[in-house]
Amino acid sequence: MEAAKKLQLYFISLQHEDRPTKEEMLQKEISAMEDELKAKSELIKKHEKLIEAWRKAITEQLDKHNAELQRV
Repeated sequence: MEAAKKLQLYFISLQHEDRPTKEEMLQKEISAMEDELKAKSELIKKHEKLIEAWRKAITEQLDKHNAELQRV
């Protein structure tokens, strides 16, 4: 019976060694969030450039239409 208790305690201690600490878990979570934030920031910049290009194209198109209307 004593040997079984020692063996059980040994396996329990091994389980606790394999588990990451709360600090390690939080560090991994923070790292994942930072990576996600970086990816989303890059995506926002990409979309801002697209919107700016569309805005420029629309302005040019509007100017062409206004010029055409003034000729008529």
